[in-house]
Amino acid sequence: MDPASAIALSGLTAASLKLAASASNLANADDKAPIGAPAPKRLDVQTTTATGGGVAAAVTVRSASVLAYDPASPLANPQGLLQAAEIDPILEISNQLQAGRAFAFSLKALEAQDEAEKTLLDLKT
Repeated sequence: MDPASAIALSGLTAASLKLAASASNLANADDKAPIGAPAPKRLDVQTTTATGGGVAAAVTVRSASVLAYDPASPLANPQGLLQAAEIDPILEISNQLQAGRAFAFSLKALEAQDEAEKTLLDLKT
């Protein structure tokens, strides 16, 4: 695979990973846990510049909870407090839009490289 295609493919992979992590966060936004139990998790995607161009992406999992008052919940302590997932739906939707755009741009770069290769092959014949 040529370097331009590899760079575009790395962008596609990173964007897909970011979209999946954000979708998981939204799906788990209502997670709750008793105080003292393992806290609800949040997925983040860390991107770094890859050697030779492109981007490397990795999912990181972190505890992200806030104290919430919900005395009706069976998970609440005697004071009515529990741990709730600290997920901002607006931020997650923004992340999804950003990932969609990054995917589209990387796809365009891959298509442009494909067209360039076709043109080069047409010139050789």
